[in-house]
Amino acid sequence: MAKGPEMDLSSFMDIMTCILGILILIILLTGIDATQIKVLVATPQEDTDSTKRPVFFECRNNQLFFISFDNLKAAVDEKTEEIRHQVEGNETEFLRLAGTTRLEIDGQFLDYTFAMLGRYVLTPDFNAQGYAFTRYTQEKDDMWFGRHLNEIDPATQFLCFFVRPDSFTIFQQARLLAWLKNISVTCELLDERSIIDFGAQGIMVRPQ
Repeated sequence: MAKGPEMDLSSFMDIMTCILGILILIILLTGIDATQIKVLVATPQEDTDSTKRPVFFECRNNQLFFISFDNLKAAVDEKTEEIRHQVEGNETEFLRLAGTTRLEIDGQFLDYTFAMLGRYVLTPDFNAQGYAFTRYTQEKDDMWFGRHLNEIDPATQFLCFFVRPDSFTIFQQARLLAWLKNISVTCELLDERSIIDFGAQGIMVRPQ
């Protein structure tokens, strides 16, 4: 009995191999993206759902780091003037230097290129020294955190803490001090290497 022609599956196997390779690539890219978590937070001016404006602190290495938009903007403006003076009006050279510039401000590394666009992308400086205290009873009004609390108006402002895994103790003590002064508090939990990205499309933070 005569047999029919044999089927050539080589083309089909090539297609399946390509599809499998694409799926593996997608899985790898998804895994890489998941390890680079960004926390997007609306700037105070864009927090339209609340009449109160946030004041930001980061809790890292069981220490406090103050995040001031005024300090960030002042540092960016100063660096911009420095670069413009250095390049003497050469816009191409200005863009080249801007793309390689990173600022260190109050324990954070700031991406200068994003900052020129009004977006503050902060990476923790793990060598920076913050402010620490063990018990809330040790902190007085004339001390670093006490002075910051005294500058906050509970009627118009609230505290937002970015809390990393090694810093729950300092967060709890700082939060208790804020509560004693009738200051509302909220927090955002971060992993040890997450960046803090203040941008127009960030999530809202509200007092709790």
